[in-house]
Amino acid sequence: MQATKSSEAADLRLLIGEVRKTFRLMAGLSDRMLEARGLTASLRAILEFLAEEGSSPVPKMAAAKSMTRQSVQALVDRLDALGLVETRPNPEHKRSQLIALTKAGQAAFQAILLEEKDLLVRIANDWTDGDLQETSRTLQVFQTRLNDLRSEIDASYSETNA
Repeated sequence: MQATKSSEAADLRLLIGEVRKTFRLMAGLSDRMLEARGLTASLRAILEFLAEEGSSPVPKMAAAKSMTRQSVQALVDRLDALGLVETRPNPEHKRSQLIALTKAGQAAFQAILLEEKDLLVRIANDWTDGDLQETSRTLQVFQTRLNDLRSEIDASYSETNA
């Protein structure tokens, strides 16, 4: 039984390593693609969030991305300088404005999605739907378990520091 658990832990470490490598490769490829637009993968992530979630305050984006508010604000400031986002009044909070895509930001993000689609089709041209679905399910279960563990650790930490 112990050998099985050690083997599972080793397999999980291998998976984590592969996810990290994949992320770094994707970020590097994305950065090269986005360079011509004056963007980075981090800036693209903010555009994507706003395209999917709509106008949002910086703290909400930061929480969703597991980033600091200051880091997200710096990205928003860069996007604002490029004319891709704008601020709007937030009816729920006077000091925390909403960040929204401008028409130029919407158009830029749609163009990025089209360019990425072409690359993704090339990457996955010989994979079956089953391959992709199984991989997605495995990663979703992994993420759920990580979130559950984080909640347990947070609760435990709160109890010990209360």
